[in-house]
Amino acid sequence: MPRRLVRVALGLAGIGALVGATVIADAIVRTEMERIAREEIAVALELDDPDEVDAEIEGGSAILQLLLGSVDHVAITVVDLDLGVADGTFHAEIYDLPTNPLTPIPRVYSYISLDHDSVVQLTGDFVDAPVVDVTLQPPALRVELEATLSTRSAPTDVTVVVEPVTRGSRIVLVPQTVEVGAWNLTPAEFEQRFGVPTSSLFDQTGFCVADSVPTTMEIADVRVSNGAVLLVFAIEQRSVLQLQSPHGSCAG
Repeated sequence: MPRRLVRVALGLAGIGALVGATVIADAIVRTEMERIAREEIAVALELDDPDEVDAEIEGGSAILQLLLGSVDHVAITVVDLDLGVADGTFHAEIYDLPTNPLTPIPRVYSYISLDHDSVVQLTGDFVDAPVVDVTLQPPALRVELEATLSTRSAPTDVTVVVEPVTRGSRIVLVPQTVEVGAWNLTPAEFEQRFGVPTSSLFDQTGFCVADSVPTTMEIADVRVSNGAVLLVFAIEQRSVLQLQSPHGSCAG
């Protein structure tokens, strides 16, 4: 092989080796950044094992992001987060995450999703009647239950359409309509006809998840999405260290 071709071949091989080493180094840095993210979220949510957290660093070169001082996008997931009244899946999307833990995070979108089984479990804890099933029908829930409407009657199939709303740090299920047989009644009409206030069926103290998340995470909204109830949190201008603040309290 002519010497010139040899030099070109060696040059290309050297470039290939350099690119390969860069790719490997970038993968190592990305893996380490994801490990740190898992540990930080585990501390914030008071989890025993960081492996319960799934963290994915997205965007371009991890090394370049690190050198520029911020991470483009971090996707966080914690499956089966214990909320006391039910288990939910914690999601967080963090954008432009500063590598300096003292610098506020510009954008965070965070929520806990409750699937059908979790919603049924949670609803059963706050309804003073046997719950048959719960149908997620945005923007409300259809709660099928058996209610005793008088002292002389057997339990009757009743469907209550409730809308979840936020009241401070609590989520309350507010009855909108009540279906009994062919009747479709407002809560006031239901009470007038059967003498049973819907407040006696649904515990209006609601449920609270403050003791499952840091005090820097505040409930901003609750919505019924397709197949899940989403508890949306507001996290504005918080640093990583501030996200690791103590959990709140649901007492009182």
